[in-house]
Amino acid sequence: TTNLVSDYYATLQNIQLLLWSEKGELFGDPYYGTGLKKYLYDQNDSVLQDILIDDIYTALCTFIPQITVTRKDIKLIADKGKLTLTIKAINKADFQTNLYNIVLLETDA
Repeated sequence: TTNLVSDYYATLQNIQLLLWSEKGELFGDPYYGTGLKKYLYDQNDSVLQDILIDDIYTALCTFIPQITVTRKDIKLIADKGKLTLTIKAINKADFQTNLYNIVLLETDA
């Protein structure tokens, strides 16, 4: 059987696929994806955080047209070996504000 998801969960899966895809991995669209994997284990500082947020914001605006997001609504939260991405966005289908929490990295600390 095929399990189809819709609304919030479909958008969440699309965002996760976009975030974990490196640019150049998708055959036919070399710009699809982000550069998260390349920066994930670098030293955590404000410059790196701005670079990641810019990359995520650009990718979301380009490849996830079903949501409206602003740069200030994207937050990276690092806490004891866990890196979480929080995105507050408006779904264009029903114009409701949704909060997407995605764990990018989790290590045993």
